[in-house]
Amino acid sequence: MQIQMLGVAATPLKTSFNREEWKQLTSYPILKPQYPWEGRCVEGASVIRRGNDLYMFYAGAYNNEPQQIGVARSTDGIHWTRLSNKPFLTNGDPGEWNYSESGHPHIFQDANGKIWLFYQGNNDNGKTWLISRMEVKWDKKGPTLPSFFNSWK
Repeated sequence: MQIQMLGVAATPLKTSFNREEWKQLTSYPILKPQYPWEGRCVEGASVIRRGNDLYMFYAGAYNNEPQQIGVARSTDGIHWTRLSNKPFLTNGDPGEWNYSESGHPHIFQDANGKIWLFYQGNNDNGKTWLISRMEVKWDKKGPTLPSFFNSWK
């Protein structure tokens, strides 16, 4: 149990969320570490729908290895394709507030329609942590960050 992977399960809309009501939808992981930056872990999935597509923002690598954020796309919530072999949101350079990690993502659309990526960062190997957010824009290929931040495509 050293490799952390993502699975998918479902329960009826009217549920008490007890164990008996859940059904595992696959016998295989829907996402598992594949690239060097993902290390031995993909976790912390947060999903948003855009048109007919689902976009999963996930953390790659264990905390502070460093943890960084990737994105995958799906039409059915079971079969996912990564949008890049590089992180969507990287950790910072030495001395920056997120040097040890930019991870634990959550994608959120506010009441005004803006979409925000919330994430955790730190520069002290997890002794402290900060929560930040960045507005996510969209083009024909999917989500993008402001050009000043990083380039992953």
